[in-house]
Amino acid sequence: MKKVVFLGDFNVDLILDGLEAAAVPDREVGCASFDIAMGASSCIAACAYASLGGSAWAGGLSGPDDFGRFMRDGLQECGVRTDMMRIDPSLKTGVTVNLVRDGARIQVTWPGSMGKFSLADIPDGLLDGMAHLHVSGIYHAKALLPQVSDLLARAAATGATCSLDCQWDPAGRWEHLEEWLPRIDWLFANADEARSMTGRAGPADALRALADRTRCPVIKNGAAGASVMADGRRVDQPAPRVEVVDTIGAGDNFDAGFLYAAIEMGMAPPDAVRAANAAAGRSCTFRGGTLARSTWQDVISFMGRLP
Repeated sequence: MKKVVFLGDFNVDLILDGLEAAAVPDREVGCASFDIAMGASSCIAACAYASLGGSAWAGGLSGPDDFGRFMRDGLQECGVRTDMMRIDPSLKTGVTVNLVRDGARIQVTWPGSMGKFSLADIPDGLLDGMAHLHVSGIYHAKALLPQVSDLLARAAATGATCSLDCQWDPAGRWEHLEEWLPRIDWLFANADEARSMTGRAGPADALRALADRTRCPVIKNGAAGASVMADGRRVDQPAPRVEVVDTIGAGDNFDAGFLYAAIEMGMAPPDAVRAANAAAGRSCTFRGGTLARSTWQDVISFMGRLP
């Protein structure tokens, strides 16, 4: 197995599902369920990659609190290596509150330790011998944000490939993105993110615009599937039809499915997207982002549901 390192965000998800009404100021609203789950795009992707059978290593910074222990224990339970993660006794671990009503989510994030994570918290041993570096959720990792270009350069110098799923930029400025795009092998973005990044109205136009700036952009379109531009050719792949329980972490499971298919199975991007759609679809049939624990055989079986 090839060593794949996951860096970026690190936080717990608090999920309040089934809101009885829309959340508005100065009004209390009830909900149907409450869960504490593993959050953070990079952590969910690492768990999914390890479950598929890959060698996943996580880097990050947490506090010594219960949320930090919850995250580290969860990563280890999924088979992710965490021995090079740092704990800072002066910090608290970050939290994202998910307010879910009729399948739509409002997410509120307090970055905590995630906002302090920087290159200084990444030991050299974490990057040694890696085959691939995946960076995600970067716009909440404020200290690391201006250092990502250096991080990608270090990875490239070792011969590693790189991927990026920066998630939504709350400021809408997409700082440093133009520095990163030429340095990465695969870019993952959902349709809204791609439109905001490029200023293009539709995902197809956004995909073409991104293909002019990075090697292999992949746009995730939810229930409509995903599209990839590789070697100048656009390929649209459909998603499976599933009874959705929860969409939290589906995009991160998609990333892991694509990376495992490409890195370990040697699949070309269109086929890797097909596998990624299956991984994301199966994730949607479980609560939270990490409970699917899909193996590669699960993904292969689920691909039988694809149109």
